[in-house]
Amino acid sequence: MTRKIVISSSASKDIANGVDYYKLQQKGLGRRFENLVHAIFKKIQRHPYAASFAYEGEGVRYKVMDTFPFIILYKFDDVNIYILRIFNTHQMPLY
Repeated sequence: MTRKIVISSSASKDIANGVDYYKLQQKGLGRRFENLVHAIFKKIQRHPYAASFAYEGEGVRYKVMDTFPFIILYKFDDVNIYILRIFNTHQMPLY
């Protein structure tokens, strides 16, 4: 069974902010960022257990983006994968 991806409003804002930022940096980079985010969502969907825990005991995991300095925080149950936040590790290194 494939779990459904559910994106929180905070994560949606994180994606939009990242896209807006990268659009200003270079033509096509915002789209590349967004496409990579969604490609990672598919990887998480296929292998939800293949990521480290972000917080002990809370079931929150994180996936590092290769090309951009972001991590994706998520948790899951039997039905859904909940995308909680997408953090820029340069802007928020303590997260």
